[in-house]
Amino acid sequence: MKKRQEQAIGDLLSGALNRAGVARQVAAAVVVQAADATLEELFGEGILEHARGHTFIKGELTLVCRHAALSVEVKQRKDELFSGISSRVPSVTVKGLRITHKASTSRGAAWYDGV
Repeated sequence: MKKRQEQAIGDLLSGALNRAGVARQVAAAVVVQAADATLEELFGEGILEHARGHTFIKGELTLVCRHAALSVEVKQRKDELFSGISSRVPSVTVKGLRITHKASTSRGAAWYDGV
Protein backbone atom coordinates (compact mmCIF):
# COMPACT_ATOMS: atom_id res chain seq x y z
CA MET A 1 0.00 0.00 0.00
CA LYS A 2 2.82 2.40 0.86
CA LYS A 3 4.45 1.87 -2.54
CA ARG A 4 1.21 2.83 -4.28
CA GLN A 5 0.99 6.02 -2.23
CA GLU A 6 4.56 7.00 -3.12
CA GLN A 7 3.91 6.39 -6.78
CA ALA A 8 0.70 8.37 -6.63
CA ILE A 9 2.48 11.28 -4.93
CA GLY A 10 5.18 11.18 -7.60
CA ASP A 11 2.54 11.20 -10.33
CA LEU A 12 0.78 14.10 -8.65
CA LEU A 13 4.01 16.08 -8.40
CA SER A 14 4.91 15.37 -12.01
CA GLY A 15 1.46 16.40 -13.15
CA ALA A 16 1.59 19.59 -11.08
CA LEU A 17 4.99 20.51 -12.54
CA ASN A 18 3.74 19.91 -16.07
CA ARG A 19 0.63 22.00 -15.47
CA ALA A 20 2.72 24.81 -14.05
CA GLY A 21 5.04 24.64 -17.06
CA VAL A 22 8.17 24.15 -15.00
CA ALA A 23 8.89 20.47 -15.61
CA ARG A 24 11.42 21.29 -18.34
CA GLN A 25 13.23 23.80 -16.12
CA VAL A 26 13.38 21.32 -13.26
CA ALA A 27 14.78 18.63 -15.57
CA ALA A 28 17.37 21.09 -16.91
CA ALA A 29 18.43 22.03 -13.37
CA VAL A 30 18.87 18.34 -12.53
CA VAL A 31 21.09 17.88 -15.61
CA VAL A 32 23.19 20.95 -14.70
CA GLN A 33 23.65 19.58 -11.16
CA ALA A 34 24.66 16.20 -12.62
CA ALA A 35 27.16 17.97 -14.86
CA ASP A 36 28.68 19.74 -11.85
CA ALA A 37 28.92 16.46 -9.92
CA THR A 38 30.52 14.75 -12.91
CA LEU A 39 33.01 17.59 -13.38
CA GLU A 40 34.06 17.16 -9.74
CA GLU A 41 34.41 13.42 -10.27
CA LEU A 42 36.53 13.86 -13.40
CA PHE A 43 38.67 16.85 -12.42
CA GLY A 44 38.65 16.78 -8.63
CA GLU A 45 37.47 18.95 -5.82
CA GLY A 46 37.65 22.66 -6.54
CA ILE A 47 36.83 22.39 -10.25
CA LEU A 48 33.57 24.27 -9.74
CA GLU A 49 35.60 27.37 -8.97
CA HIS A 50 36.83 27.21 -12.57
CA ALA A 51 34.10 25.47 -14.57
CA ARG A 52 30.46 24.61 -14.00
CA GLY A 53 27.21 23.76 -15.67
CA HIS A 54 25.14 26.70 -16.83
CA THR A 55 22.18 25.58 -18.96
CA PHE A 56 20.66 22.52 -20.59
CA ILE A 57 18.39 23.35 -23.52
CA LYS A 58 17.15 20.99 -26.25
CA GLY A 59 19.82 18.39 -25.49
CA GLU A 60 22.73 20.85 -25.43
CA LEU A 61 24.67 21.38 -22.21
CA THR A 62 26.38 24.73 -21.77
CA LEU A 63 29.28 25.03 -19.35
CA VAL A 64 31.01 28.19 -18.22
CA CYS A 65 34.80 28.01 -17.86
CA ARG A 66 37.24 30.58 -16.54
CA HIS A 67 40.18 29.39 -18.63
CA ALA A 68 40.45 28.43 -22.28
CA ALA A 69 42.94 25.68 -21.44
CA LEU A 70 40.43 24.08 -19.09
CA SER A 71 37.72 24.24 -21.72
CA VAL A 72 39.99 22.25 -24.05
CA GLU A 73 40.49 19.60 -21.35
CA VAL A 74 36.75 19.41 -20.72
CA LYS A 75 36.07 19.00 -24.46
CA GLN A 76 38.63 16.21 -24.63
CA ARG A 77 36.75 14.39 -21.88
CA LYS A 78 33.30 15.13 -23.27
CA ASP A 79 32.35 11.46 -23.61
CA GLU A 80 33.21 10.83 -19.96
CA LEU A 81 31.21 13.91 -18.95
CA PHE A 82 28.17 12.75 -20.94
CA SER A 83 28.49 9.24 -19.51
CA GLY A 84 28.61 10.58 -15.94
CA ILE A 85 25.54 12.71 -16.53
CA SER A 86 23.72 9.78 -18.11
CA SER A 87 24.49 7.56 -15.12
CA ARG A 88 23.05 10.21 -12.79
CA VAL A 89 20.05 11.14 -14.97
CA PRO A 90 19.29 8.11 -17.17
CA SER A 91 16.10 9.65 -18.59
CA VAL A 92 18.03 12.43 -20.35
CA THR A 93 20.40 12.32 -23.31
CA VAL A 94 22.99 15.07 -23.69
CA LYS A 95 23.59 15.52 -27.41
CA GLY A 96 25.91 18.50 -27.50
CA LEU A 97 28.36 20.54 -25.45
CA ARG A 98 28.92 24.27 -25.62
CA ILE A 99 31.49 26.07 -23.50
CA THR A 100 31.47 29.79 -22.84
CA HIS A 101 34.10 31.81 -21.01
CA LYS A 102 33.90 34.23 -18.15
CA ALA A 103 36.97 36.03 -16.82
CA SER A 104 37.79 35.80 -13.16
CA THR A 105 36.88 38.61 -10.83
CA SER A 106 38.14 39.79 -7.48
CA ARG A 107 35.20 38.00 -5.85
CA GLY A 108 36.95 34.62 -5.94
CA ALA A 109 34.56 31.70 -6.34
CA ALA A 110 31.70 34.11 -7.01
CA TRP A 111 33.07 34.65 -10.55
CA TYR A 112 30.13 32.64 -11.86
CA ASP A 113 27.47 34.99 -10.46
CA GLY A 114 25.56 36.93 -13.05
CA VAL A 115 26.46 34.86 -16.10
